[in-house]
Amino acid sequence: MALEIEIKVKVPALEPIRENLKKNGAELIAEQDEHDIYYNAPHKDFAVTDEALRVRYTQNQTCGKIMPPNVTYKGPKVGREGFKAREEIIVDISSGEQFATILERLNFTKTAEVIKHREIYQCDKAIVTLDNVAEVGTFSEIEADFSLTEDEAVAAIENVASMAGITGERLTKSYLEILLEAREKNAAK
Repeated sequence: MALEIEIKVKVPALEPIRENLKKNGAELIAEQDEHDIYYNAPHKDFAVTDEALRVRYTQNQTCGKIMPPNVTYKGPKVGREGFKAREEIIVDISSGEQFATILERLNFTKTAEVIKHREIYQCDKAIVTLDNVAEVGTFSEIEADFSLTEDEAVAAIENVASMAGITGERLTKSYLEILLEAREKNAAK
């Protein structure tokens, strides 16, 4: 079990952050399109319990391959103000479609799909992503290495945010929550 500790910031543009990362020696380790399909359980509402279950399909432009799909469970958020920390369990699977069929047979329902283009940079003790998320805009995330203590993770994230120029309101909502809120606002207009 790993505890994911990260920040997410909605940013007006990705280019200045990209330039700062490259200027400071960050390495682009992947550029990919991600298609996430989220599900809700029949026995509890993940929106209420603050959990998530998704199937992710990834097409990696860096190596030109379609990667095996994976299933991710994310537990409820915990942690300090402005930082999102939660349990994360990821399992590679051979067929996302067959796994989706299993979920449907168990009465899980599809909640929504999140589609994004992502650049992933390796920095000292952290991963930085530059994300263009369909329907909601551009974001940057900084995720600390899983081997760090909470205090070390917070320090690593703060150092990378300063170096890369990632400023603004830190969001603890997931892309799924941000997308569903945006759709709700648009529907109310």
